[in-house]
Amino acid sequence: MAMCSRCGREIGEASACPDCGYGPSKSVAGRGISKAASMTGEALEKSVAVAEKVVRESKPVVRGALNIGKRGISKAKKETLKVARSLKDEDD
Repeated sequence: MAMCSRCGREIGEASACPDCGYGPSKSVAGRGISKAASMTGEALEKSVAVAEKVVRESKPVVRGALNIGKRGISKAKKETLKVARSLKDEDD
């Protein structure tokens, strides 16, 4: 959102502030900070989604691994890596 260069109020996409009549601020920093915050939020959401999917996909394998023993742990590791690779390929 654009801010008024005089009073600092949000003016949206308007060419002039409805309160004081001045134009929007030409500050690039405000826009850059908003975009960075938005991109950071999106990255965090995707990271959480990927982590949840890895946990959900590997949970049955890990449970089985605990019952089987050392061989099962090796299998769980392989399955987890396989799921992680498929998620990586899915995002690309």
